[in-house]
Amino acid sequence: MTNKGYLLTYLLCVTVYRPSVPEPPVVSEVHATSCTVKYQPPRYNGGARCRYILERRTPGPDSEWIRVSDSPITDLQYTVDNLTPATQYEFRVAAVNKKGTGEFSPMSSVIVTVAVQKPDRPGCPKVLEVIGTSVHLQWTAPYSDGGAAITQYAVAYYTGGDTKEESFPVDATAGQSISYTLRNLLHPCTEYQFAVAAVNSVGAGPWSEYTADFTTFAGTL
Repeated sequence: MTNKGYLLTYLLCVTVYRPSVPEPPVVSEVHATSCTVKYQPPRYNGGARCRYILERRTPGPDSEWIRVSDSPITDLQYTVDNLTPATQYEFRVAAVNKKGTGEFSPMSSVIVTVAVQKPDRPGCPKVLEVIGTSVHLQWTAPYSDGGAAITQYAVAYYTGGDTKEESFPVDATAGQSISYTLRNLLHPCTEYQFAVAAVNSVGAGPWSEYTADFTTFAGTL
């Protein structure tokens, strides 16, 4: 007589429900065209992992809710971009799991995005190198961009009562240290002073302080 083995299989069935209503979201780090929205998980997730649908609107009788992301958000905070400066906004959030989407939370407090202004003045440029009639400059970005990305810098070079300007585009993510070379734009054997100004969508901010006098040489770069 032989023994026969038996394999017992247990199936565990879990019923998933829609998640409950989250608390109202909280808005922080409000800028001219962006803000950060934070929220907490619902008290009851329905028995499954939750993601989140975040919506915004401008308060008013005819305003509509607009989703800020094409797909549900996995984190408990989200940076909302492409807002309009000096405009009111409010937000709401809903939790979603594999069963479906729960009800939306009550609205957040109304926030007002910052009005865009001209940037602050940059730091006084440093002359790193003078080669012939070219000069290599470096400076620090302004403390405030005025609420909009700095898109370019203007460089002024002054000699003997004559001031000229040269502008160049800059990457919005260029960071705090900016450098630029004025190539073969200066007169040889001439004293110059240099200043810079930051430019955003509103316009150019104030000029930095001028450097001390620097003398160019004969020849080109």
